[in-house]
Formats: sequence, structure tokens, C-alpha cells
Amino acid sequence: AVEVTSTSPDSVLSLLRPTLYRTSREMLGLFRAIIPASHGKEVAHVPRTAAVLHNDAVFLAHHCLTLGLEYKEKFPTADEDDARGKLLKQTCIFVDMVPLFRELADTCLGDMMELQKHQLAEIVGSRITYFGPALQSDESLHEWSEAETALAAGIYHLRHLAQAWKPILAPSVFLRSMGYLADVVFTLYLDQVAIATDISPSACQFTSALFHKATVDIAGLLGTPQDPTKFSMEWGHFEAVSKFLELNHLSQVEQALSSGVFQNLGSQELAKLIQATFGDSPQRRGLLNGLASVV
Repeated sequence: AVEVTSTSPDSVLSLLRPTLYRTSREMLGLFRAIIPASHGKEVAHVPRTAAVLHNDAVFLAHHCLTLGLEYKEKFPTADEDDARGKLLKQTCIFVDMVPLFRELADTCLGDMMELQKHQLAEIVGSRITYFGPALQSDESLHEWSEAETALAAGIYHLRHLAQAWKPILAPSVFLRSMGYLADVVFTLYLDQVAIATDISPSACQFTSALFHKATVDIAGLLGTPQDPTKFSMEWGHFEAVSKFLELNHLSQVEQALSSGVFQNLGSQELAKLIQATFGDSPQRRGLLNGLASVV
């Protein structure tokens, strides 16, 4: 004889609920394990794919914050002797998975940003290695042309990134990402100006125009009316050097200094620029002494 054991509907439901809960957590865990493994190459080398995974991970992290609370109230009230039901209502949360998805989002986009940083250094930096020493010339040199070509190549690269990221990333994430990469370009040129010990008037005009073009073109890529200094840490610094190189007389430098135009320049950096662009004179010595007294 076969003994048939009947199972009440309530006992089945009591098993179904924790099973579905575990299954949902396992599905989220599978996403974290499988997607980076199966699409790792594309995520590491294709900007658009990295942005898509970043968005997916941020989306899941956001929903994990409230997912447990959303369904917790839909569970039937557990009886006093239903230990499993009471425990499930207390532990039905997904908050512990939020840091894991946030880490996944930060890692995939952060690694892509580092890759783009190195690519920009290769595209731009390798072409302007001798731009700084060439600024002492009164005539246009090959290094000047290379600096223009390098900037055009860098802007072209940033434009392609903007086209890939802007439709996908949240506006704030897009602006911060592009601002970070803009800083890479700005720093490469600022470093060359910083090592120049002698900058001719012609070089001042050329470099100022080049810097102005860089800010205009990159501002166009950002496509926002907001202040770009909110997203680019070097923007104000870069513009200040550009404005300094526009000035032809020390009296203009003194006026700009009193107006706060150079607030993003340190006193030592400003003094070095003055020494590189203006010849020795009592006025220059007085201005340098004033800057030296600034802590």
C-alpha cells in the first residue's frame, strides 16, 4: 500500500515565498557574476558598453534599496507559531546587495576612464613633448603646429566619447566623466607652459588662442549652460593661464591681478609666468616682490 500524504495550500505557500526570495537574490548574484565575465572584453574596451553596464548596475543598486520593503508588506501575516514566515518578513531585504552593485558600476566606468586617460596622453601628450621649450621662438615652429594637431585629435577623441555616453549616462555622470577627461588634456598643455623659461610675444598669442579654442570646443561637447568649473577641476586654472598670455603689458597684469582674474593661479606659478613673458624692469621686480610676500 502506498501512503499518500496530503499537503495543505498554506504549507505550500510557506515554502514558496522563501524559495522565490532566494531565487531573486540568486538572479541578482548571477548578473554580477555572468555579465562581467561574458562581456568583459567589450566592457573593458568599448566605452558605450561600459556605460551600459554602469547604468544597469546603478539601476539595480537603486532598486535593491527598496525592493525588500516593496514586497515585504505583501506577505501574509505570519502566525505566532510560524517561525519561518516571521523570519522571512524580518530578513526580506536586498540592501546588502547595494554596495556590490555600486562597486560594479564604479569599477566598470572607472576602468574605462583610466583607459581613456591613457589614450588621451598618447594622442595628445606624445605630440607636445617639446612644445614648452619651443615657446621661446618668435616664429611658428613645427612644435606649434604639432600642438594644434594634438588638440584637434584630442577634441576629436572626446567628441566620439561624448556621442557614445551622452544618450546613456545620467547628465551629472556624463558631465563629471567628460570634465575629468578634459582635465587630462588641460594638464598636458599646462605642464608644457610650466616648464617654459622664456615665452615670446608671438608664442603668448598663439598659446592663448590655442587654449581659448580648447575651452570653447570642450564646452560645446559638454552641452550645458552650467558653469564648467563644477565638473572640471582644471578649467579655471586653464582659463587663467590663457587670459594671462593675452596680456601685453605688466600694467594689464597688475589690473587683472587686482580684479581676481588669476584667483586660480598660485603666486609662485604666476611669478614664473611673469618671469618667462616679461623682461627685467623695476615694475616687474616690484610685482614679483609683491607676489613673493603672498603666502
